Amino acid sequence: MRIALFTDSFLPFISGATFAALNQANALAKRGHQIRIYCPGPTNNQPNTSIFNELHESISVKKVPLSLPWGGQPNLNVVFPVLWPTMRDLRKFAPEVIHVHTEWGTGWAGIFAAWRMRIPTVGTFHTFWDDPLYVQHFPWPNWKIVQRAMGAYSALFYRRCDTVIAPSVSVQTHLKQHEVDATVVSNGIPRPEWQSDEAIVQLKQKYGVANRLTFLYLGRVSGEKTLGVCLEAFQRVNEAYPESRFVMIGDGPAMPHIKATIRQLRLEDSVVLTGSVPHDELMLGNLPRIGDVFITASETENQPISILETMAFGLPAIGPRSRGIPELIDDGKNGFLFDPSDVADLASHMTTIAASPERLPALRECALRTGRDHSIARSAERLEIIYGARVGAPGRPKASQRSPAVSEA
Repeated sequence: MRIALFTDSFLPFISGATFAALNQANALAKRGHQIRIYCPGPTNNQPNTSIFNELHESISVKKVPLSLPWGGQPNLNVVFPVLWPTMRDLRKFAPEVIHVHTEWGTGWAGIFAAWRMRIPTVGTFHTFWDDPLYVQHFPWPNWKIVQRAMGAYSALFYRRCDTVIAPSVSVQTHLKQHEVDATVVSNGIPRPEWQSDEAIVQLKQKYGVANRLTFLYLGRVSGEKTLGVCLEAFQRVNEAYPESRFVMIGDGPAMPHIKATIRQLRLEDSVVLTGSVPHDELMLGNLPRIGDVFITASETENQPISILETMAFGLPAIGPRSRGIPELIDDGKNGFLFDPSDVADLASHMTTIAASPERLPALRECALRTGRDHSIARSAERLEIIYGARVGAPGRPKASQRSPAVSEA
């Protein structure tokens, strides 16, 4: 099957939506499908730079024209859907289905292209844009009416898809409230290759966490991740267990604030900032394994890839009872849940592990099982069924009956 994937979030921009799209594209390509990705990437041709090392060799990438940098978010571009070059390329590729992963310029390009070519559209919902922690990133007031408008906008977009995919039940429920029906399919993650224990010991020594209880955060460093809660909770744990460490893997626009918070909390000797690490190096090198427990305080997560990836390496997780996180963390079995924004509650769970390290083996085993349950192979099988049902359906696709408000000029 020939599948065109449209996404505004793709390498080198780092986000959960980026890696959800990347992992699914790779899995489908390995199963023999022809995949072309349309995105605001750095090249119009087959990628050959290191940031694309994780792409299956058969996948081609096409840049959507007229993209401009989005202030405050490195490597993120805003696309204006002027579509004639994209349509010309699409007609040569002749996709049987279009899968859109974002509801912005590139996503609308996919919706419009499917309408013009009379082929079905599948859309995956990744981000709760109506959440106030996301609305604050846009150049308009963070008011209730604006938040409602953002939710209505997302619903407007996904109603133009023939099939909508929700990575979690939380998303499915959210979309249902906006009168959008969705099918739950996990984003999925590939099974990582494990390095030797000796290699991990060397990694821990490199980052100064050998023989120390180490909490770990992996992901983008931005305001909606609420990392200040993690740091404040770690400070309480570190006072009782001064040998403990907190490793933060990633970078982002909030890093200056995070560094200032670390200084304010006097945690300079106990927090390790690795900076940005290329994703292929991170996974192949097993960098998450330098940690013992993954922690997050983000209240905006759909189905966080970071939790799935770290659980695939056997790290239990501590996260808030918010959005899709409770669907991944089975409280007391593969990690712990705390009340959102409650520093004391998060710190208490971290302290429980510090005080009872003998609990870690059982938590790790459950975390590994969760990682296996969300294998990318299972997700690819589900996608094949969804694509096949739409491609084989008689008549024009539903989306072709609605003319999107986009110009092909």
